[in-house]
Amino acid sequence: QTFGRFISSAVVNEILKHPDALKPGGEKKELTVMFTDLAGFTTISEKLAPEQLTELMNEYLDEMTRILFAYGGTLDKYIGDAIMGFWNHPTAQPDHAQRAVECAISMQRKLAELRQKWLSQGLPKVEVRAGINTAVCMVGFIGSDIQMNFTCLGDGVNLASRLEGANKAYNTLMMISDTVHAGIDKKLISTRFLDFLAVKGKNKPVEVYEVRGYRRSESELWSKAEPLYQEGIKLYLNRNWQEAEAAFFRVLELMPDDGPSKVYIDRCVHFKQEPPPQDWDGRFILKSK
Repeated sequence: QTFGRFISSAVVNEILKHPDALKPGGEKKELTVMFTDLAGFTTISEKLAPEQLTELMNEYLDEMTRILFAYGGTLDKYIGDAIMGFWNHPTAQPDHAQRAVECAISMQRKLAELRQKWLSQGLPKVEVRAGINTAVCMVGFIGSDIQMNFTCLGDGVNLASRLEGANKAYNTLMMISDTVHAGIDKKLISTRFLDFLAVKGKNKPVEVYEVRGYRRSESELWSKAEPLYQEGIKLYLNRNWQEAEAAFFRVLELMPDDGPSKVYIDRCVHFKQEPPPQDWDGRFILKSK
């Protein structure tokens, strides 16, 4: 039980069942990997004494970790205020992508409660951003004979981290890859296409989507805005900049704070002046991490 407070209990159980496996190595396995990050954490840390900051972070990490475990996730590590977790190992979970996405939605709901509490204490507003990717990774005990971590490695892990950071470019909170999108129940989860994103370190663009939450929680405004947004994307990819811009403006008339529509309006304005090359495949190159 004590050991389970320092690494995932599922990993402790795995060690107890297979003590002979305690050597550096790993296995190839499809995982769904999630990175979360607390946007606004730096501003909060500047306002609090170290002991107050520690108390607040312990509260935040405790709540988020409980949610991760409730959805069957394996806690990989904390990186400051960031959390890395994954699904489908050590226990097989056929619905690992669905679990990860519902976990991210639940984290958003819990943070909304914490945010109100912290605002009442005079602290700045914070948001939690999540990036989720499904890919074949190496997972297991990685390190040396002296000390090891139970973790996962691979290009797919790096992509999940990049997607978390890419939310900043679109003013979104939850971004998933096409492989995650293929593994979730779209009747239950509300998503929308965001972009063909070429992230730093990758040449081939990735089809990425925003997770908006549960469909049952969507507003009537979004039901009106969604087809306009989809039409705007279609026009944009067909290089009809003027008409696409008009479609995204119609989305903003319904939802003035819609980040992705604002992004596409800016791109349409730019491409009207400087069109992309003829072989353009719709990709957007994200230069930052």
